[in-house]
Amino acid sequence: MTVGSLFAGIGGIELGFMQSGFQVLWAVEKDHNCCLTYRHNHKSIPMIEEDVRNVNPSSLSAVNIITAGFPCQPFSVAGQQRGFSDDRGNLYYEVIRYVKSLKPRFVFLENVQNLQEHDGGRTFIMIHNALVENGYYIRYRVMRASEYGNVPQIRDRIYIVAFRDIAECDAFQFPESIPLTVSIDDIVHRREKKHPIYYCQESDPFFAKISGIVTDKSSIYRVYHDSIKITKNHMCPTLTASMGTRKNQVPLVIDDYGIRELTLRECLSFQGFPTEFYFPNTITIGDAYKQIGNSVCVTVIRRIAEQIKEISKPNDRSSSRPDMGQR
Repeated sequence: MTVGSLFAGIGGIELGFMQSGFQVLWAVEKDHNCCLTYRHNHKSIPMIEEDVRNVNPSSLSAVNIITAGFPCQPFSVAGQQRGFSDDRGNLYYEVIRYVKSLKPRFVFLENVQNLQEHDGGRTFIMIHNALVENGYYIRYRVMRASEYGNVPQIRDRIYIVAFRDIAECDAFQFPESIPLTVSIDDIVHRREKKHPIYYCQESDPFFAKISGIVTDKSSIYRVYHDSIKITKNHMCPTLTASMGTRKNQVPLVIDDYGIRELTLRECLSFQGFPTEFYFPNTITIGDAYKQIGNSVCVTVIRRIAEQIKEISKPNDRSSSRPDMGQR
């Protein structure tokens, strides 16, 4: 089974599919720094560093699956929720352009949970209908990383799988929730001194603000704008792109050496990335934090990919769906 990726980012979706035995034939991403990280970790995958709007799908290899974590900011409760009035929201229709051209057997999409509720549900209906009108059956579910990926992060995302064959759609099942066996203490080692860059300095005015709040060594603190709150149930809060785009937005912990931000390695672990995945020295730490927040929980992706693989029997017949114009 072969995969082509749109809005590839640093390759979290592809990584989950590759861990399940899929082969990635191409990936498209316009952010140069993301491409640097992608090539650093996925050396065998052809990366097309270009805006998806400028690529002719017919120039790409045919694939069984098109994956896309299309921009979520227009639909996120953390943003302005401008939806399709935001140019980034309209990029979803670029996914449909590739689907029309390449006619993959499956389409896999990931986005924020609020996609379902945005604009009174009308946004999701438009996304659903665009796939249906092109001959696909749809399955979707909101899944939390801690419940489906065995990583202690509060991260709710909607996952959409589209099928050209109704029998495969009927056979597909999203993975069931699993017990959480990984704790934050398995990822955050408070007795280990980290690089000084991660520690909050007493000379920084920000330290005076947080020193009386960040006191529990068993927890992680969510920082968002001027709000600093302990995360309940000993979880990591949702990692966001703002970690790299706004000052002092990385979740905080207190260890034996002081108050510090979660390290890049810890953030990667909370997203389910393997230990061999890391960043090139050609990008900044801010770029790296942004890339992690914009990525996906790899372990959730892997489990969904395994379910797709389970129903991916040899398909020697054309899609059983009738031509939409004959209905």
